[in-house]
Amino acid sequence: MTALLDKSPLGVAVRIARIDWNAMSDHEGRRLREFGLMEGCEVTPLHRGSIFSRDPLALTVGRMKVIIRARQAAAIEVEPAA
Repeated sequence: MTALLDKSPLGVAVRIARIDWNAMSDHEGRRLREFGLMEGCEVTPLHRGSIFSRDPLALTVGRMKVIIRARQAAAIEVEPAA
């Protein structure tokens, strides 16, 4: 069962199942790859921007903390981490 990263619960590790690279610019895709966001990678959503906005989204990727836009997170399908 997959869900979108922007809707994933905070503090729960998930594995990236698929990324819709066509939903973002080449620059955005390159930036996410540089952060290590690829299919099979495990991430944990930490917190969202504010009470009124879901943008941006903070994640842990390995030992790094990464900030991405909610629009980018909506292009990433995730599944429960094993």
